[in-house]
Amino acid sequence: MHGPKVTVIGAGSYFFGKPVITRWPPALLWLVGRWPWLTPNPARRENHDDTRRTRLRSDKMRVNLVGSTDRRQVMAGSDFIVLTFANRNAHFRGIDTQIAAKHGIRMCSSDTIGPGGIFRALREAPPALAMAKDAHELAPDAWVINFVNPAAVLGMTLRRYAPEVKSFALCDAQHEPYCTLRYLKMVGILPDDATAVPPEVQAKLDLAIGGVNHITFLLRFRYDGQDMFPKLRQVIAQEADEERRQAQEHSKARFNSTYALQLFDLYGVYPTVVGHTKEYVPFYQGYGVAANDPEPLRLFDAERRMTEMAAAWKTTEQYASGEISVDQFLQGTHNDHATDIIESMWSGLGKAFYINTPNGSAIPNMPADAFLELRSHLDMRGVQPLPVGSFPRGALALPMPGP
Repeated sequence: MHGPKVTVIGAGSYFFGKPVITRWPPALLWLVGRWPWLTPNPARRENHDDTRRTRLRSDKMRVNLVGSTDRRQVMAGSDFIVLTFANRNAHFRGIDTQIAAKHGIRMCSSDTIGPGGIFRALREAPPALAMAKDAHELAPDAWVINFVNPAAVLGMTLRRYAPEVKSFALCDAQHEPYCTLRYLKMVGILPDDATAVPPEVQAKLDLAIGGVNHITFLLRFRYDGQDMFPKLRQVIAQEADEERRQAQEHSKARFNSTYALQLFDLYGVYPTVVGHTKEYVPFYQGYGVAANDPEPLRLFDAERRMTEMAAAWKTTEQYASGEISVDQFLQGTHNDHATDIIESMWSGLGKAFYINTPNGSAIPNMPADAFLELRSHLDMRGVQPLPVGSFPRGALALPMPGP
């Protein structure tokens, strides 16, 4: 069986650039973006290409890796096109954050909701639609997978304004099997070193997650007929106590267990991506009648993020030059959500993944056209969300899903 042709637009992405080339079925992988192998330096390009070929040979995989800075040169005939692009992401999010704060709106992430989400969508939607038009012209049978925030907004944009293109949106927060593994380990069902969910464990598990991207909740967690929420709450309460003694400095991670515990107790369901979800809660802005415990949201620190990105870029250049070996690259880089999904779709593996797609009837008390993050079966024919059940009424007020 021949492999797919996959085009990744934004191959220099801070989060997704390196993981996207670590694990593939036999494939033709085209990378578009600002990466060291795309620089004018021929020696550097050759060095990096050699590094990739060495890695692919060691895995006995038949993958051709090609880099370009012009997407139209490489998109033709693609089976999958993955969007991971951004233009000075942290810089512009920092501007959005500071201007919003002057007007009383505090954002810890600034890329999904509020002024930050709106303006990031305005920045990213036009190029995403242009890429979708190119895909329709050059690769009309390709699946376009959006990995760019705000994922739900761009996912809806592609469906509404490029309906001729097959598309869905992704977020790495609910990457399977690691998502399910995390909860099973938290409550002690599986040991910390487990790398897969055994079939006999999966058969006893009833774990349901749903909602709008970045405001998803663990709605049900039962194992062998037993409700695991009390045990999960106990674990989160312990984490909340620990972080009060030594809090994270990063705005998205700061006091997350404390905020999660408060929302868990208030709504009876657990926020699975609280680093983003807390931005949806007006009370955490710091303007309520009662004081925030422990504090209002800390503003997104663009300078810190840009420093982290610069350090990551240096490491990428070391991979390209050969200064850091292929073995070290593989040890330090995890699988990518999109690559795992593409492998399953192309090979007909029948695995379930969390996908951002129209609800249908998965959550019956949300609109059928609500664009939700749902565990889904998917193959080359499309996405089929799995039944979740009703969303609790209190928590239902937060996502405000749209068509």
